[in-house]
Amino acid sequence: MSVVDITGPVRVIRAVRFPLRVKLWLFASLLLMAHLVAVGWVALRLTRGSVETSQRELQIAVIENVASRIGYEFANAQDALELLGRTLTDDTLDDDARLSLASALIASSEGLDNAVVFASDGTLITPIVEEDAKALETPTTLPEALRRVAIDKGVASAEPVLAFDGPRVLVVVPMRAQGEVTGFAAALLSTAAIQEAVQREAEAHFSDPRTALFVVDRSRHYVAHGDPEASASLQSAAHEPALAGLDVGALSGLLSKAAEFEATDGTTMVGTIVGLPQRGWTVVAQVPHDIVYGPVFALRRVIWVAVAIAILVALVSSIVLARQLTSPLAQLSQFAEALSRREFDTKITVETSDELALLGDVMAKAAQDLQSSEKKILAEEAIRADLRRYLPGELVDKVVSRKQNMALGGELRDITIMFADVVSFTTLTQKLEPEEIVEILNDLFTIITEIVFRHGGTVDKFIGDCVMAMWGAPGDMEHHAASALDAAEEIKSWLEAGNAHWQDRFGIKVEVAIGINSGSAVVGNVGSTTRMEYTAIGETVNIAARLEAIARPMQILVSDATRALAGEGFTFVPAGERSLAGREEPITLWEVVS
Repeated sequence: MSVVDITGPVRVIRAVRFPLRVKLWLFASLLLMAHLVAVGWVALRLTRGSVETSQRELQIAVIENVASRIGYEFANAQDALELLGRTLTDDTLDDDARLSLASALIASSEGLDNAVVFASDGTLITPIVEEDAKALETPTTLPEALRRVAIDKGVASAEPVLAFDGPRVLVVVPMRAQGEVTGFAAALLSTAAIQEAVQREAEAHFSDPRTALFVVDRSRHYVAHGDPEASASLQSAAHEPALAGLDVGALSGLLSKAAEFEATDGTTMVGTIVGLPQRGWTVVAQVPHDIVYGPVFALRRVIWVAVAIAILVALVSSIVLARQLTSPLAQLSQFAEALSRREFDTKITVETSDELALLGDVMAKAAQDLQSSEKKILAEEAIRADLRRYLPGELVDKVVSRKQNMALGGELRDITIMFADVVSFTTLTQKLEPEEIVEILNDLFTIITEIVFRHGGTVDKFIGDCVMAMWGAPGDMEHHAASALDAAEEIKSWLEAGNAHWQDRFGIKVEVAIGINSGSAVVGNVGSTTRMEYTAIGETVNIAARLEAIARPMQILVSDATRALAGEGFTFVPAGERSLAGREEPITLWEVVS
């Protein structure tokens, strides 16, 4: 087919060999396929990374909970033995009085049901055993190695041994008089509380609690296990693939190993291993690979099915769209050919309601104008072409104002720290359903938070069944110690009245132990650039936590520094001096009474 050009020679119109509809169909299909495949692949990668990170964080959090429980049990035992040692070396008491008081201390201890007193050379002086533990075989001599460690570090512990009621660990502290070691106080600490903590954490966080979490000693024996039968007889854990090639007793307290490994039955496990160097123990959390990445596998199937369906729909849609696009183009092409033959009376109507319809109208109008003046049409087309070269521009300015400094770091401030912990929380969890425990904790934390806020404090964090609050940060507070004591007394008063509700509904009584300390601490943003928290760290915080740990139920125990800063308006009762773990000098303690 040819057309007459009024400004040039005759040109031949070439036949269509690659229709536009085919190009549109291929382009749309390939573009959509590439996009969907890329999006699916990225989504899978991100999901897998998120699942893996979440599982790692969960395992580390569970291990930290178990490690905290282990540390808590040993710290309580150490405190009780140190108090026993001070009692037995008190020159103001006669032998019968010291022994009687020592027996009373063991009877009142929450974690100990026995104690053994040795001379400085390790020979047995006397055992002190409660009635419920009469079947316990206490050691008759104390090895020299344990004595040396106890003297050097203030405390020592042996490998777990089997007793009549399960595994126990010998904990030893030196007894001193006038700076000299006169003997040793020891106790066989039961691991039952540690076993309960491991089972509770495993059941709460893992789908297969019997294999997901365990603790082993230096000799690779189960100390605690999701399956209580494994730890009840100190079974060997030498077959555990997670421990292969590891010097169990030498692992650091940081993240020692996080990897995938194959279990003896061929199951691939995703695990995290952390060492407890002070004990020589190791905590392992592991979950089958298929369970960890189950959501990823399911998402992958969903994505590929969705991709396949989307591609099919896209192919059909692109064919229909290409046909709708090319049909008006064919009309326009024919109309253009008519115009090239100067058939200006030819009519065209494109009913697509889009730019093609507009183009058809414009061409029709152009044909009408060409009949009156070809020059005018050419001029208008030139102007129209020039106008199409211009695009509207837009400048959008955004100003982001950050009122709080989000940089990592802190500053040294004088503050007061309070720890308030629910006493005998394990006993409550055994009596009540989990939903009831959560309801009680939520009610308790809500009231404590309101009280802390009312007295100008800041709730730093919730640690299980414990609340940490501080006064004097982030804003300055002149009377931060007095405000903290006011809050503590109000919490105590509220509990004395509020327990009537819990007693009527759940048949329980909630009691808290409160420890308060004042001093300098580093306060600021701690963490990483992607996740941080505003908190306080330092010895002042550690002492407050230790005071809470040794406080009796419904007792407010404060340091001498807090008492001095609090001023008038409070009644303090001397609680004696106390040596705290990790601190050489004892501190003077006071109890706040109403």
